[in-house]
Amino acid sequence: MHYMRRKNKLVSQFASSPVRQFNPPTRQPANPPTKIGFTFIEMLIVTVMVSIISLAIYSTLNNGIKIWQRINRQLPAQDLLIFFDRFSNDLKNSFEFQGISFAGTENTLGFATLVSSARLNNKTVGKVTYSYDRQSEILSRQQQDYSQVCNQEESENKKFINNIKSLSFQYNFYDTKGNSYLWQYGWENEKLPRAVRMELEFDDGKQILKFTKTVSIPVGG
Repeated sequence: MHYMRRKNKLVSQFASSPVRQFNPPTRQPANPPTKIGFTFIEMLIVTVMVSIISLAIYSTLNNGIKIWQRINRQLPAQDLLIFFDRFSNDLKNSFEFQGISFAGTENTLGFATLVSSARLNNKTVGKVTYSYDRQSEILSRQQQDYSQVCNQEESENKKFINNIKSLSFQYNFYDTKGNSYLWQYGWENEKLPRAVRMELEFDDGKQILKFTKTVSIPVGG
């Protein structure tokens, strides 16, 4: 009787205890995988930054090309302006001198003036000649000191301007008969003209530019 009571007690305790579920252990990976790639926001930021950098580089290169083209286009015209200044200084320093007469045609001009002689290492009396060659389209300047003129030696200094499509020299004088100032395309008078005008057309590679330079001669008349 006592045995039956003890058995019933053990059965009731086992029935009332909760049943535990057995879960087998799972194996965890040693190195869990990480995320690879970019998010949409990251890709958008990178795209915007690349676009801004590309635009800045393009603007810099474009401005550099424009500056380079502008410089190359202006250099020939600047050389011509320097040539004009030399022409003006030569005429303003011109004077009557025995042995060097003032002679001018439509395309050539020669006269006495002050020149810088490399042999004498100083300024001295000499002759300057401007001439234009229609075939080669070249305007040249040549100078000789007085000894070279007397000995008929070649010029020691030559300057050239290319791409001159047309050129003419004109000479101003006072017409006593008509009481007026006139221009003519040649000069054979012993006296110097009042002024000299140079008209030319210059090709800068893109268009034909027209220039006019008029120089008054202080001792002309």
